Amino acid sequence: MFEPFVKIQKEKNLNYFPNRVFLGMSTKALVFFSRNGSTKLAATILAARVDAELIELKEKKPVKGFLRSGYLALKAKSTPLADAPWEKCADKDILILGTPIWAAHGTPAMNAFLDGVDLQGKKVYIFTLQADPEKRDSKAVFQYLSKRIEEAGGSIGGTLALQGARPGKTGSADHFKSLESWDII
Repeated sequence: MFEPFVKIQKEKNLNYFPNRVFLGMSTKALVFFSRNGSTKLAATILAARVDAELIELKEKKPVKGFLRSGYLALKAKSTPLADAPWEKCADKDILILGTPIWAAHGTPAMNAFLDGVDLQGKKVYIFTLQADPEKRDSKAVFQYLSKRIEEAGGSIGGTLALQGARPGKTGSADHFKSLESWDII
């Protein structure tokens, strides 16, 4: 799935280490949720660019079905997460959050992460992916997530809306060229 990205990295002679182990030295973490791989690909590209630890949100019991997932997103519900990912963010100064947009809302997994993470004094960047080429729902999702982040003591460093693939499909590295020019960190 990541072959196009690896090829681009090699052609541009960029340092890409798919199995990179962080030794607690990075002050940045990129936290993301991905159902079909598009957000994971974008997160991997961006984490390599800004040297951030990559933390994938995994649901304890993945929600099945497009309609059920959309309903939970629409109601701003949370789903239980595996591994307490917020603990990995305790010593980070900068967080980058990546989430797809479902039913014009953020995902239940990202809601669960925000329920548990301590954002006091942290700078937070947000990127979203959605199938809509106009990215119509991104502004409302940014407002919702920004409000939650600021209420928890974090500050917003920036936002970026990306067009991903259709639901159930995975985007390619070509979808995420704007990550290269995002003025972040």
